[in-house]
Amino acid sequence: MGRVVAIDAVIVASRVILWMGWVPQAAEALADPVPCCPIADAVKRIGKPSRVALKIVHLALTLAAAMGLQAPAHAQSLRSAHDDEEWRHDRQPPYQGDGWVESQGGSPPVVFPSSGIDLRSWIPVVDFDAAATAASDIWGYVSPSGREYALIGLSLGTGFVEVTDPSNAQVIDVLPGPTSSWRDIKTHGEYAYVVSEGGAGIQVFDLTQLDSGGVTLVTTVTTGGRVQTHDVAINSESARLYRAGGGGSNPVQGLRIYSLANPSLPAFVGEWNDRYCHDAQVVTWSEAPYDGVEVAFCYANDTTTSGNPGIEILDVSDPQNISVIGSINLALPPIFSHAAYYSHQGWLSPDRQLIYLNDEVDESANGNPTTTRIIDVSDLANPTQTATFSNGNNARDHNLFTLGNRIFEANYRSGLRVFDASDPLNPFESAYFDTYPDNDDAHYNGLWGTYPYLPSGTIIGSDIERGLFVWTLTAQSVPSSSTTGLRVAVLLFVAVGALQIRRRVPWIRESGALQRESASTRSIG
Repeated sequence: MGRVVAIDAVIVASRVILWMGWVPQAAEALADPVPCCPIADAVKRIGKPSRVALKIVHLALTLAAAMGLQAPAHAQSLRSAHDDEEWRHDRQPPYQGDGWVESQGGSPPVVFPSSGIDLRSWIPVVDFDAAATAASDIWGYVSPSGREYALIGLSLGTGFVEVTDPSNAQVIDVLPGPTSSWRDIKTHGEYAYVVSEGGAGIQVFDLTQLDSGGVTLVTTVTTGGRVQTHDVAINSESARLYRAGGGGSNPVQGLRIYSLANPSLPAFVGEWNDRYCHDAQVVTWSEAPYDGVEVAFCYANDTTTSGNPGIEILDVSDPQNISVIGSINLALPPIFSHAAYYSHQGWLSPDRQLIYLNDEVDESANGNPTTTRIIDVSDLANPTQTATFSNGNNARDHNLFTLGNRIFEANYRSGLRVFDASDPLNPFESAYFDTYPDNDDAHYNGLWGTYPYLPSGTIIGSDIERGLFVWTLTAQSVPSSSTTGLRVAVLLFVAVGALQIRRRVPWIRESGALQRESASTRSIG
């Protein structure tokens, strides 16, 4: 009986693996006896039946591989996030051709592969300023009148673009800032806050006259130590700003916290420096036992480049007395297909039960396909990694956001990828727009960031070499027919294979008969 149960478990697991799109993870798990993999453990411990079980899994994986789903290569070496040599090696000059706006008719001068997403406007980097060499992060803003804007980081400052009519995006202004490849922007009220690895602290921009075509630099805040910052987060509910990380030979480790009680002059109120925090999301919790607690999710590593990638969940309600609620090390079991290499960025699901996390290094480190991790944070004190998902692409995943049942990922060379998360533990790709048509290799080029929260539904994105993209999502959230067909075919193949093996192996038939006889006896009794 135990042998049959074990075989049944593997058969079911095989079906689940294939249905969920976990072929690469399963292949690596079967090849590498990692204690955290329950399927591999089960298969390797049940003795003689395991050979039959392995055949079932092997047949399924072979079919999947024949259809183009390849397992990843094993890790050869650990690479650093934004390794200076690799980052410099990947630098390319900005696109020098024409952009395009739909309102002027014709077709874009570049053919961008896409599905379910329509391009409405495209403004190249050099159209903001001829001296600009690259774009970085992006954010959105809605003025009190309802007009919509894109705020985009550039190598030499910040660009402000009206996208109220997505088919006719118009540059309003470009304001200078320290030269930097990394620039991040967030808004609160009628102000924008800009930080960079180039220094200058926090630039505070007044947006009250943006509808009239004007943006004003109000002040530059340099309190809180070093002036470099990697990222910035804002909790508008508590009116606080959080500077995350920072560069230089003596990098800032964690979070520096500012009150926005006076939004034109952020006031430094506290810091947390136990670990390097690369990025963060900060919210006010509304569920017991943390109702009313201000919670910071820090995407943390030991240093700016590597070490124990994970999430530190902090109670930052009192900036002078910050405490750790819970934490997770994503290099430790359960690791699914492979251990994490770098905790880069993540975002809560709309119900705040899960976090979807990007690791921008694992694709280049060991040849894995684009992999997004899913962490259960329903219990803040005990976060648990529950799954991963992939579209099978090779590009690095970079920044993502959630909206409704969708996940919007800016994935460098593969561009914007939209995933349907109706089943939150098994998202599938439902639309894409590739801003880097040449290839989808794991390099630091292409789409840096995206912003899906404009009320009109317009989506904006920032591409390092190609500048600002403005899109409309047209895809319906259903799997493509080809994907559905593949899954059905694989399931049928596995089911038929399982039945054939049961019929041909005597001890399986006998054990099955004993199971039925035992069940019959119990029902009679």
